[in-house]
Amino acid sequence: MKNHAKGLPSITMLNSWLLILLAFSFMLSMAAGNILMALILLFWLVEGNFSEKYQQVKHNPFAWASVAFVGLHFLGLLWTSDWEFAAFVLKKEFKFLMVPVLMTVLRREHIPYYLLALLASMVLMVGISYGIYLGILPPYAIFGLETVQDPTPFVGHIVYNPVLAFTLYMLLYAVFLLDNVSWKLKALGLVLFGVMGVNMFLTQGRMGQLVFLILLSLFVFQYYRGKVLKPALIALLLVVTIAPAAYLFSPVVKDRVNLAVHEVQNYQQAPNSSMGLRVIMLLNSFQLIEENPLLGVGTGDYRQEYARVNQENFPEATRGEVLAHPHNVYVQEMVQFGVLGLLVLGYLFYVMLRLYQRSTSPFRPVMLAFPLFYFVIFFSDGYIMDHYLTFLFLLLGSILYVDQARLRD
Repeated sequence: MKNHAKGLPSITMLNSWLLILLAFSFMLSMAAGNILMALILLFWLVEGNFSEKYQQVKHNPFAWASVAFVGLHFLGLLWTSDWEFAAFVLKKEFKFLMVPVLMTVLRREHIPYYLLALLASMVLMVGISYGIYLGILPPYAIFGLETVQDPTPFVGHIVYNPVLAFTLYMLLYAVFLLDNVSWKLKALGLVLFGVMGVNMFLTQGRMGQLVFLILLSLFVFQYYRGKVLKPALIALLLVVTIAPAAYLFSPVVKDRVNLAVHEVQNYQQAPNSSMGLRVIMLLNSFQLIEENPLLGVGTGDYRQEYARVNQENFPEATRGEVLAHPHNVYVQEMVQFGVLGLLVLGYLFYVMLRLYQRSTSPFRPVMLAFPLFYFVIFFSDGYIMDHYLTFLFLLLGSILYVDQARLRD
């Protein structure tokens, strides 16, 4: 750092502060997130010093796994015919190239600020959610809401609840697994966990509620590290207590669970319902995988190929033809790239788990929770193409799996 040209250290500091702002704002505004990410990339390019940056990431398998994931989408252009949809997909997945960039932007002393900024944004969103739910705040258009039926401000429940679930896990981690946190802050963390945890079951995101229970179970095992029977019993007790209680006492949870069961059982009679459409999309996608098992249909041909098989199998299911993915990341990658796609995606999870095994970082518990979180939610939606969950992946993935010895000070 001392060899930088005059003025460049101020650019590195500016970029780190922009990253803090990004951590706070990307859930609140898609436009703000995109603008800040673009500014970070611009200043990163202006800063130069690429040889040093390359040294920071050249031995980092997580950075290269992210690059390989994007590279697969460029490779898939070789057997793509729908270039318009391919451009749409590349625009979504190109952002994963920001992982090595962000790893060279991070500053060691700012890591608590990145995480606190993310927490602050979720606290703000939960506060607004309660305000709308209790009738204190009207569902202003600025919140992205028109009714109070599902009070998840700025984003839908498909995004809100999973991110809230991971935030709740991070609060437990900070309160119980970090030693350098004062008792006052730990008490505040417990209060936030309670308030935000209740909010989880006042909103409609079923996957967020499920992954919360899974992360809570993981946390119990991490808290009782080295033991098996005791944490297993406690985790089981928590799940069989929280899940039925949520079903019995939260009308939202009860209605959503009953609706999901009904729609799955009657997907042929209601093919355009939320869960019915998911079943049909999976069945159609399985046919595409069977037809193209090794290399898939290519980066851009999902839409037209799906429309073809859907017209054969479920012509009355019209909504699925306009969606960009089959609501399951693993199926999505196999449709696009066959077995090769599943291998590349699997490699991304593999390197995260390998870095977790080797790590001595205080973030080591989170390094396991992070891939588990994405492994679970990838079954329910196209989160690999989602703006908010992609930005969360870029931000937290860069922080968790960066080479600590090469972090900027």
